[in-house]
Amino acid sequence: MIEVLRRVGFFPRACVWELTLACNLRCKHCGSIAGSKRADELSLDECLRVAGELVGLGCRRITLSGGEPTMYPGWNEVGRRLVELGARVNLISNGLTWMAKHIEQAQKAGLCGVAFSIDGFEKEHDEFRAPGSFVRVVRAIDLSVAAGIPVAVNTTINRLNQGLLKSLRQFLMDHRVFAWQLQFATATGNMGAHRDLVSPPEDLLWLVPQIAELCRINSPEFKVYPSDDIGYFGNPEPDLRDSDTALPFWLGCRAGCQVIGIESGGNVKGCLSLPSSMHGEARFVEGNVRQKSLRDIWSRADAFAYNRLFKEAQLGGFCRVCRFRDICRGGCSWATYAQGGTGNENCFYHQAVKHRRFDLLAEEPTEDEVRYFDGRAAGATSIAGGQP
Repeated sequence: MIEVLRRVGFFPRACVWELTLACNLRCKHCGSIAGSKRADELSLDECLRVAGELVGLGCRRITLSGGEPTMYPGWNEVGRRLVELGARVNLISNGLTWMAKHIEQAQKAGLCGVAFSIDGFEKEHDEFRAPGSFVRVVRAIDLSVAAGIPVAVNTTINRLNQGLLKSLRQFLMDHRVFAWQLQFATATGNMGAHRDLVSPPEDLLWLVPQIAELCRINSPEFKVYPSDDIGYFGNPEPDLRDSDTALPFWLGCRAGCQVIGIESGGNVKGCLSLPSSMHGEARFVEGNVRQKSLRDIWSRADAFAYNRLFKEAQLGGFCRVCRFRDICRGGCSWATYAQGGTGNENCFYHQAVKHRRFDLLAEEPTEDEVRYFDGRAAGATSIAGGQP
């Protein structure tokens, strides 16, 4: 699959841009370890220049993120510049201090929507974020919807909220949210200190089909969007992918191929979720916009090598024998990194083969795939009815 992308050409269709690492919350699952701003964050003038370079590369879908992006002075000016250049721009906020002035700024900037983070109902959300934060984010949603701004919600699935997805969907619909993105908590960043709250891999056997079921009942008024760390082959797979996609299955991580991430200090990565200086990691940083143009960083021959120059030898564990290894390439690069960098147990297909749940697969696994788990404690019969 990477060869197909290579022939089509690498260009950033989508970008998540961290305007600041400053944040007014200290969430347990924050992969960015947000809190204090970086010492070298880009000035507004620098951001406006980078905005021109980003759209000049062909990027047309841009998310302004953080930290808490509204803590960056001029966030709305960056948004306005991007919109004026022809991009669709939205913003992700925790909603803690969102008020009427932010709504006015977002509207004047021409943002196509705003996304807020909700991680369960009040008990679960406040446990992950801060006491009282649930009430505030719901108020932010209602204020924005009343003002005519399209509102989406992001939810990080974990042990505390994984049994609440169906009821949470109805709650969001009642508050006139139009889109809901789901992602799994990953044991990096702050979540590395709360691994007990990460959903265990075997729970994918009921969680992923449930998410697929939620996707099947999508409507023009409300849609569920699984993020790139959910799924990978098996019976639920077609429902997890966009209905207008010609190939309705996972086509591999697009970081550095069709996706780009920009940190507030100017570092460029294939995906904003990938670790960098806050994690003591440098391998995913491709350059800095203060030192080179964004085009030069993106176009360097050996840039984003983990994806653009992918070799199957990079894979380990079950991924190395999986029949989909050339297409999947180990799944979400962030999730793979969190598990050691060579394999990905947070894969529906992996877990279905491991636990002998062949009824969840479109066809029987290969001999090599089954043999990989021979002699291992797969717990095949204990998973079938594991949904709470």
